[in-house]
Amino acid sequence: MRYVTAAVSLFALLVFLGACRKGPEEEEILPPPKIVKRIPVDANPLRKTYEAEELGPEVTRGELTSDPLASNQMALYVKPGGAKLGECVAWGPYEEISPGSYIARWRLRAADLPQNGKAVFWLDIAGTPKANRDDYKTLLGKALYAKDFPDPDKYYVFKIFFDVNEPFIFELRTQYLQESELWVDWTSLELAQ
Repeated sequence: MRYVTAAVSLFALLVFLGACRKGPEEEEILPPPKIVKRIPVDANPLRKTYEAEELGPEVTRGELTSDPLASNQMALYVKPGGAKLGECVAWGPYEEISPGSYIARWRLRAADLPQNGKAVFWLDIAGTPKANRDDYKTLLGKALYAKDFPDPDKYYVFKIFFDVNEPFIFELRTQYLQESELWVDWTSLELAQ
């Protein structure tokens, strides 16, 4: 008798649990998943990446555009005539770094470049020592030429190695020197090891 009572109790419990479950027509409708931005994961924890789409209009020229070749599928685009010659099209972030050796990187793509042998873009690291904010200077720069962009459908990463011997408020600048198309995907700064 004890087994019969236990079986009936178990059956009643299963019926109760089944009755409490929602049927397919009663299931709660969940909202669609949020789209999470794909941030490039840096292998080096001492590296900080500055995505072009995260820079504000106060430190850029050009327009944000969809670009399937860029990380996060967004890039800062400068079309011919979209910036004055000699003007910076992306700069900043005006963050402080400690004394040390660093690697600055730019991920860029370009098209319709003039083949006149002159520099088309200029990259540099500039800023001020923390102790003397009036002493603005360029630490190091690099000229880019049409030959540096052999494929207009490909991004290229350009590096500049530099040292600072005092706390420094830096910016990574991209200067537009000749009429062409330019896409800025990101810049980054990494403490060299």
